[in-house]
Amino acid sequence: MIVTTEPPLVIEHPSRKVAYRRSTTLHGRSNVHFRDRMVSARTFSGAIFCIRIFILILAIVAMILILTAPGACFSRYLNGQAISREICPGQNSIFPMNADRWSNALHFQGRGQNVYGQVALICITLVFALITVAASCIQLASGQYLTYAQLFASGLALIAFIVCGGVETWYATGFDHMEFFIQAVGNGVFSGCAGLPGCQIEFVVKGWAVAAAFYFLGALLFLVDMVLVFFSREK
Repeated sequence: MIVTTEPPLVIEHPSRKVAYRRSTTLHGRSNVHFRDRMVSARTFSGAIFCIRIFILILAIVAMILILTAPGACFSRYLNGQAISREICPGQNSIFPMNADRWSNALHFQGRGQNVYGQVALICITLVFALITVAASCIQLASGQYLTYAQLFASGLALIAFIVCGGVETWYATGFDHMEFFIQAVGNGVFSGCAGLPGCQIEFVVKGWAVAAAFYFLGALLFLVDMVLVFFSREK
């Protein structure tokens, strides 16, 4: 005797199918949204890292410009009007401003110790640039964003670069010494101001001026860095 059995008839309610489809769709959408957030966060992190590397490069180039001091020039002004072209003696000829002459150049006349203050500017900017780059490396390696710590570090670096840029500008324009020294050489004969009341000398080390501009640019980039760090917190 052969007994045949038929599979039980299972009737699935339509609402269950709809619920299953909805849950599957929502799960897929959440995965896509999560992946989009991860990609966006990585994009922000990569952009922040590139900005900080560029700032570090600026700090290194500024250090080289400070130590080599190219482009020491001066001009004559009479009552605020230029009366001569810019005079730029050859590098290391009349007014060498490079680092190896800070301690023995006659034109510093005991003010060389003031120029050594630029070593502090170099150290401060390099340290802050390296700290922020290290923070980015930790973030990329561990996935921990440390938003507030990075904002704090970038904020301090921004202030430091602004201050260093201002001080370097003061150095680049003669640090309240070179103009008076040049004008006093030969009682004004060397500068061409002899017998010209109201004649003044304006001095600039172009390499140091560019270094100051790099510090200000670094400060601006740190501001952009802080904005990106803040928005990456939402990603």
